[in-house]
Amino acid sequence: MTISFVIPTIGRESLRKTLSSIEKWEGDEIWVIRHSPPSGTWGNTERKEGIAKSTCDYIAFIDDDDCYIPGHRAIMDKTIKENPGKPNLFRIKYPNGKILWDKKEIVPGNISSQMILVPNISEMFYRFQFPGNTNMGDYYFAARWKFPEAIFREEIIVMMGHNDEKKP
Repeated sequence: MTISFVIPTIGRESLRKTLSSIEKWEGDEIWVIRHSPPSGTWGNTERKEGIAKSTCDYIAFIDDDDCYIPGHRAIMDKTIKENPGKPNLFRIKYPNGKILWDKKEIVPGNISSQMILVPNISEMFYRFQFPGNTNMGDYYFAARWKFPEAIFREEIIVMMGHNDEKKP
């Protein structure tokens, strides 16, 4: 199975490190979506554009200041084989040591786009932005998609490039 990696960017220098962290396998693709000036929609507009361009079997999201851990692509492949056709929510780790998800629940503050690996089935998706500019587009995307269940995975696949200021 192939994966489209979607990266919204505002042109940070850290994008190079993000790109070099992606273990791209044959058939995978990387979409870097930049808006200049930045759209002010927390990357949601760019993620929607990346989804529309994606041609692979699955879609994964990462921001331009975050990095995948070594071995992430093999973890993703194993997960796809274990849970075909289902979205998977991995764990992510912030520099301050905080780990998301906290509980196996799709609730605000417990979801971030970097943890999502989802089958590329557009009719199952909810838009990546709720009306108005919000930093909760990733929550709405996962909470309102039409997949009957999501698989919560214990593996950490992303190291965040910034601390989460919303939660201590």
